[in-house]
Amino acid sequence: MTTVKWILGLVVLGACAQEPMSEEGKEIYEADAVFSNTIAADGCSWHFEIQGVDSTITLLAPSLTSFKTIEAKLGSMESSYSTTQVRLQYSFTGNKRAVPCGWGTTSEMDEITVRSIRKK
Repeated sequence: MTTVKWILGLVVLGACAQEPMSEEGKEIYEADAVFSNTIAADGCSWHFEIQGVDSTITLLAPSLTSFKTIEAKLGSMESSYSTTQVRLQYSFTGNKRAVPCGWGTTSEMDEITVRSIRKK
């Protein structure tokens, strides 16, 4: 009986020691990115640009709740033209977000939750 309790204790301890991959069971990604607002030059408002290994560029929109995390690390986002190189940890929300762009247009981008961000 003591052996069973000991093994059960190890299993419980092992389960507690493992950090979850993310809250909500969503996979967390990490990448170098550019946090960009180029709406003043007919680009799009605040979004992330991630360059893939095949030179494709993926555009991602931060969730509205992610802006607090971003501002805490990068400072105020009052500029209408800005590009900042960052290291980004994020997870997909499963939603799309319409990002305002030049000439009154919008761009539908995959929405992400920013888990952490830092300037490069």
